[in-house]
Amino acid sequence: MHAPAEPEFLACRIDGYTELPPGKLANLVTYLEMTRPPPPRAPARPDLTLVETTRDPDAYRALYRRIGARWLWMGRLALSDAALARTLAGPRLVSRTLVRAGEAIGLMEVAFGEDGEAELAYFGLVPEAIGGGSGRWLMDAALAQAFARPIARLTVHTCTFDHPDAVAFYVRSGFRPYKRAIEIHDDPRLAGYYPRETAAERWPVIQPAT
Repeated sequence: MHAPAEPEFLACRIDGYTELPPGKLANLVTYLEMTRPPPPRAPARPDLTLVETTRDPDAYRALYRRIGARWLWMGRLALSDAALARTLAGPRLVSRTLVRAGEAIGLMEVAFGEDGEAELAYFGLVPEAIGGGSGRWLMDAALAQAFARPIARLTVHTCTFDHPDAVAFYVRSGFRPYKRAIEIHDDPRLAGYYPRETAAERWPVIQPAT
């Protein structure tokens, strides 16, 4: 029986450029935090409703892809049906879907830790819903869900793969940036989670040598 291969490590330069192997993507991550919720800022929206997110794996992934394809979201797509169902049913996760005129147009998820903290793990709208105030309304709802429990801090992180206004939106919502990191990960398109042409105008697929 052969011993498992040792993982390959990429040495990143603190200054200058670091060459990525084909099949890898990298982005700059900004971490933000909030210790108390601001007053709600969005006007009343009787056309919007927040409902519990479906636990059906196929329906969930369909919404997840509609929202996250442009940003190459992949975390939930790597889970099996059983693992995804367990995650969504977990007592420390609050997952809600934003609905307008009977259609799911947004998703927000708050993951509660055991240390008195919580993370806004997912937050987003389908492309056609961006820019009409639905995001502000959904953020107010997400903050209300998070601080309905006795937490000391709510965190969120966003990256350069996300909407270009993401950091500014979170700051306007009351979050404060506190650190940055570089994230390197596999290209989800090469794993078949998205078609090769997804977001190719920004990040063309670079196929590993075979």
